[in-house]
Amino acid sequence: MSVTDLSLLDLLYMQMGCTYLSDLRELDGPRRKDLAQRVGRFPAREEDLREWNDALAYLTKAPPERTAQAAKERLVNLLSQG
Repeated sequence: MSVTDLSLLDLLYMQMGCTYLSDLRELDGPRRKDLAQRVGRFPAREEDLREWNDALAYLTKAPPERTAQAAKERLVNLLSQG
């Protein structure tokens, strides 16, 4: 499986060194801020809107956004709050 075959959430949990995807939900404040910085580096392409909204819902339980950029910005903002 190549990196391009992985979902946004899969890429994030591997970058953060988590054993399981669910570990992303349990990160402490400093590690959540690190995750927010990593999320901020990903491009918010409109064709990935579903993945951005999936990540937003999974990690923060926030409702979906209308654009990938809006979902990315909301995700970064909520994760940055620690």
